[in-house]
Amino acid sequence: MAEERVNVIGAGFAGSEAALTLSSLGIPVSLIEKRPEKSMEHFRNSPNFAYPVCSNSFKSMEIKNAHGLLKAELSVMRSNILKEALKAKVKAGKALAVDRDVFSESVKHLVSERKNIKVLNKNATADDIKGITIIATGPFSSKEILDYIKERVKKDFFHFIDAVSPIILRDTIDFSKCFIASRYNEGNDYVNCPMTKEEFEVFHDAIINAERLEYDDTDKEVFFSGCMPVEEIARYGKRALVFGVMKPVGFDKKHYAVVQLRNENKDGTMLNIVGFQTRLKWGEQKRIISMIPGLEKAEIVRYGVMHKNPYIDSPLCLNENLEMKSEEGVFIAGQLTGSEGYMEAVLTGIYAGFSAYGKIKKRSISLPPDTTMSGSLLRYLLKSEKSISPMNANFGLFKEYNKREKLFYAKRALKDIYGWYNETAH
Repeated sequence: MAEERVNVIGAGFAGSEAALTLSSLGIPVSLIEKRPEKSMEHFRNSPNFAYPVCSNSFKSMEIKNAHGLLKAELSVMRSNILKEALKAKVKAGKALAVDRDVFSESVKHLVSERKNIKVLNKNATADDIKGITIIATGPFSSKEILDYIKERVKKDFFHFIDAVSPIILRDTIDFSKCFIASRYNEGNDYVNCPMTKEEFEVFHDAIINAERLEYDDTDKEVFFSGCMPVEEIARYGKRALVFGVMKPVGFDKKHYAVVQLRNENKDGTMLNIVGFQTRLKWGEQKRIISMIPGLEKAEIVRYGVMHKNPYIDSPLCLNENLEMKSEEGVFIAGQLTGSEGYMEAVLTGIYAGFSAYGKIKKRSISLPPDTTMSGSLLRYLLKSEKSISPMNANFGLFKEYNKREKLFYAKRALKDIYGWYNETAH
């Protein structure tokens, strides 16, 4: 008897991982992917899957860091997306950063070569939500898909605003004013543009007074703290940037402020300005960037832009297995759940895949243990007693946590996720 086919809508991080997870479990998948054209007006229109729009960094790889621990747990769970990210990595110190094109192309290739995954290049409609379906359409969800969800949860979407950093050409940098290093002598993976106090104060005044793009709705000021526009951070005070994205610590010489640039591709011909997500008008971006020492004549190949991200009140709308309470067999994954971050989306994709598999096999799939980063994040998204805010991996999600014992918590988490995965995937 043929296995029941699962529909996965959206080939971003969550959708691609969900499809690959189901494929590995022997379940045939129809993966529907075509972004609405209007959603790509300000973003690179990549034909590939799991394209990292906002940043090419997936954050720390160290297990004593919450993001690194999540990756280690995803590795235990045989995450296909993480494997491809490691193959496409670029130099970024202790962080995992990727060549966006190499990475997303490899994900599409991996998905396309799976014999039990059928890729349908079409705009998904409500008619495609039939049988067992995983909706993972993220920030580029079509109006029809959002209307389908809204009608069933009978509640408006929440929103938050994401912003993207500019990318410049390496050979247009004046390296006589910059130095190459990672903080704390941990490699030479970043281009650093130091500023004096006088240069910084002129820069700060310019950025807080620059013209911004404004939204004309009530969500315009709802920013996610981990991706806040640099000009909004600057508005908190003159020292906000110096203690944040422009902190001058970890270098051999003392500087008042430092702007860092990280490789955007494997060849290192393009770099993004770390932490400089922005909603400034493009002419203003060019003017502000030219005030950074070494970037006076920098050529910008992609300007910073913003987009709005919808998400649902997951504890109210979803069961513990990511299934809609109001529509049996329909699961939600990725950013629509309120998760924030690439690897966080991957986690929801794996879990949605397992949950859909459990639905087919009439097996109960339990949440990962609350001693794990995966289990703690999923519990926040699905079992909070009040409406959630966008959330990424952090140790504050743990029930018990002592920052002096990070290694203990990490080792325990990996042991427990290993046991959960072996029980769930077999």
